[in-house]
Amino acid sequence: MNPTPDDRVVPERSLAEINADIRCLFARAEGRLSDAERIRHATLLGEWASAIRASVVPAA
Repeated sequence: MNPTPDDRVVPERSLAEINADIRCLFARAEGRLSDAERIRHATLLGEWASAIRASVVPAA
């Protein structure tokens, strides 16, 4: 059964906020991430993917 709009998880932060954090992470690291920054990046990507899934409107 497809989830109804009420069943979908609402992300805590907007895609724009998550994208801004990802951009800042790379800007501070000058394109070379430390191990800790790689972990943070992976976390942000997971959050971004969840926000993308939540923003998809199912077809009628």
